[in-house]
Amino acid sequence: MTELLYMDSINDCYIKDFEATVESVDEGEEKAVILDRTAFYPLGGGQPSDLGTLRWRGGSCSVISVVKKNRVRHIVEGDLPKVGTPVIGEIDWDLRYAHMRMHTAQHLMSSEIWRRYRASTVGNQIHADRSHIDFEPADMTMEELKEVEEEVNRSISSSEEIFVRKLPREEIETKVENERVDLSRLPTFVKELRTVFIGREGAIDICPCAGTHVKNLSELVGIDILKRKSKGAGKLRVEYRLL
Repeated sequence: MTELLYMDSINDCYIKDFEATVESVDEGEEKAVILDRTAFYPLGGGQPSDLGTLRWRGGSCSVISVVKKNRVRHIVEGDLPKVGTPVIGEIDWDLRYAHMRMHTAQHLMSSEIWRRYRASTVGNQIHADRSHIDFEPADMTMEELKEVEEEVNRSISSSEEIFVRKLPREEIETKVENERVDLSRLPTFVKELRTVFIGREGAIDICPCAGTHVKNLSELVGIDILKRKSKGAGKLRVEYRLL
């Protein structure tokens, strides 16, 4: 398995460059590089992959997508390094940081809407400039959503810290209500869950998540809920941006 350098602590999400060794390359129509370790986030969980560059002595290539299929595949354009080559990975930090802020905001929104309306998050899509979350069952008005916005912004102004911990699955099952996070969707062989805690001991939110996040709520500045859209059968899409 590729070692994922952003996983162990919240500070690891701030890695901008790293050293690694090429373990294999794919010279097919979609050129790909597989490394022994990476800080590039692969597409998943509603969060786009990181972009950036791989550099080595005498060459470089652009990372245009990252996917995880057993191993992490860095889809690239440009030269291909040889197997065994030491490389330096450089992440497009502005894009990564935008996704970190948006993903953390998504957790806050999902937590507050669950608390108020018992509406579960059934989908989300993170983008650098704006994002959306799908809730069910849900039919909140814009006035109600603006009240959610006010409460989330109060949480942001508290400047609470965010932590990442890996905990046994059975422990997380006692901390998180099943409708808030449907742990049954995770394979039964997954016994340890990377979990994001917002606030001291997760006072604001606790949620298993493999995504990248900021380490303090103050980094979000504030959210602005832009619109709502019914997706039918009691499902509501809420679009937001960060200030």
